[in-house]
Amino acid sequence: MAAKLPADQDLGETDDNEDFSFPPAERRVITQPLDLSVQTLQEQWGSKQLVLPDIQREYVWDSAKASRLIESLLLNIPIPVLYFAETEEAKYEIFDGHQRVRSIVNYLGGLYPLSGLAVLREYRGLRYLELPDREQRFLRMRTLRTILISIDSHPNMKFEIYERLNTGSISLNAQELRNSIYRGPFNDLLHELANLSSFRVLIGTKMPRKRMVDEEAILRFFAMREKLGTYKTPLKKFLNEFMSTVRSADSQKIEAYRAAFIRAVDTAAELLGQSAFRVLGPNGEPAETAVNRALLESQLLACSWVAGTSLPSKKAVKKNVAALFMDETFTDAVQRATGDRSRTLKRVRDTVAAIQDAGAKMQVPHNLSH
Repeated sequence: MAAKLPADQDLGETDDNEDFSFPPAERRVITQPLDLSVQTLQEQWGSKQLVLPDIQREYVWDSAKASRLIESLLLNIPIPVLYFAETEEAKYEIFDGHQRVRSIVNYLGGLYPLSGLAVLREYRGLRYLELPDREQRFLRMRTLRTILISIDSHPNMKFEIYERLNTGSISLNAQELRNSIYRGPFNDLLHELANLSSFRVLIGTKMPRKRMVDEEAILRFFAMREKLGTYKTPLKKFLNEFMSTVRSADSQKIEAYRAAFIRAVDTAAELLGQSAFRVLGPNGEPAETAVNRALLESQLLACSWVAGTSLPSKKAVKKNVAALFMDETFTDAVQRATGDRSRTLKRVRDTVAAIQDAGAKMQVPHNLSH
């Protein structure tokens, strides 16, 4: 029998890092330097012209650190460049510089007094309106160099820029980035379905897991269901491009996606129950408590292709699915480098065959033929 599979804390599996290549056509980055005054930043923040990506961390600077930034501005000391990205709504998304922007806006709004100043000690304890008039004017007119990433930049490069800029301050995973970059009706659907009660029962948690693990699993289901025939690595790029394509899907398409996912989840519940998405022992019961996303993907895909209303017995399906784990090539396909195309097709085909052999009628895409 194959060795017991290791469980990753979030995903129930281990996976190899993928190389993310950029063909020449996808390397387009268009930027524009801007010099924005402190007053302009305050106005844009107040009017919601400046917006935060959903993945941005909360404001965490204390008043002493924020005060040192204000002191630097008053002393005309250069501060790091801000990075904004243009959105389809003609707004500016703060890619890098949230803590600095919020510190400035909060000070001009009178939310904290200056503290911990090293040079301008005479201003300690003063809020903005308590500064001398000259210093207030100077602070308002102080400009900050900003790099604006144009909406015309290629989405994959925008993704890459975001990832690189934030690496030093907060660890962001791929789905957290997609959640910001590809906002729209489809992204809203991922959040909705991650909270679906029947799905939550199968996952075994009342709320979606941290770091948008469930949203990415659902995205992976939709992308593979629609594009399995043309799937190629790297998986991250494949998911990026699919989400970019469907981000603004119309209501009819969104409803079709919703219905397909709910039906797949309901079928998985009928055929596998709490054995769904988990490594099984010979008796058809979970040998691992952790959810494995490769199994989740292959089992939901197979269940989405079950035709008709007459389903085989749960006992027969669990027996056949449990038998898959006796095959080391199958366990390898759900454990290691799960984004690999051959491993993906292996586990999906085997799962389809296990459910079909138990007596289910299937409408399987032609691209799954061997």
